[in-house]
Amino acid sequence: MPLIICCLLYSNLVVAQIGGNQVYNTNSSNNSTSSPILNNSINSTDSTLTIGGSILFAKKADYYLFTLGVKDHSKTVVECNKKLNNRIDAFLADLKGIGINEDDLYIDFVSQIRVYDHEIEGNTVTEFFDGFVIRKNIIIQITDLNKIENIIELASLREFYDIIKVEYYNDDVEAIYDDLFKEVMEIIEEKKARFLKYSSVDMGKKYRIASVNFTKYNPKSSYAQYNEAFETSSVTTRYTRDYIKKDVRKEKTFYYEGAENKLGVDRIKDDISPVVGIQYVMGVSVIYEIEK
Repeated sequence: MPLIICCLLYSNLVVAQIGGNQVYNTNSSNNSTSSPILNNSINSTDSTLTIGGSILFAKKADYYLFTLGVKDHSKTVVECNKKLNNRIDAFLADLKGIGINEDDLYIDFVSQIRVYDHEIEGNTVTEFFDGFVIRKNIIIQITDLNKIENIIELASLREFYDIIKVEYYNDDVEAIYDDLFKEVMEIIEEKKARFLKYSSVDMGKKYRIASVNFTKYNPKSSYAQYNEAFETSSVTTRYTRDYIKKDVRKEKTFYYEGAENKLGVDRIKDDISPVVGIQYVMGVSVIYEIEK
């Protein structure tokens, strides 16, 4: 009996660890329980042998581009641009204090638009011209992701709140391509040796690469969403126009969902986990001739 109880407790513990609040997700595409499809199988005919191999590699970014949207509003273009530039200059001076210099910055002019407002007098609504809004983007290159916290705080002091995006980059993508290609070819050779071990065919001398696929997954495209986990009570009553029902706000939650949970690959090469980085997937397919 004690053994049975322990097994049951262990089983419940495992479920709790694996599930998490993401099980409350109602989006079927993000909450699928199906396993990844392995598309790197071995296929043979009486004349050819086709072998596919794949590998996933996660690497920490070498540098990041942080894009901050800024704007200002005034009655004239000259006044508006001057006000915005003064705020930007003050912000850039603040950035120098955390080691971000002019060489790490770029100011991108986005738009200059007229804005209008309305006046209401009695039953009459009158539209009128209310000046100009100028928008610019401040693009900041950093190598230390921890500096983003400092940038956000300094930006808020200048009333800049629009954090547009953070992009991840590696310097040596070509070298990553070459390394992954070599490793996938090794995987294919292992598969070929396994096939020949349990087959009575002889391989010919000719072979060719049928396809090569190299895909890059940025973190911004790898976040899934689910609504905040909650359970609510049920109230049955008669509502009339004299009553207003006010619901409590339910938050949406985002979490990182790496490509390894969506793809079927032969090998995962991850030396940065649990750090969120850039994921590369290399897939190669080779066709070999079989001697008749």
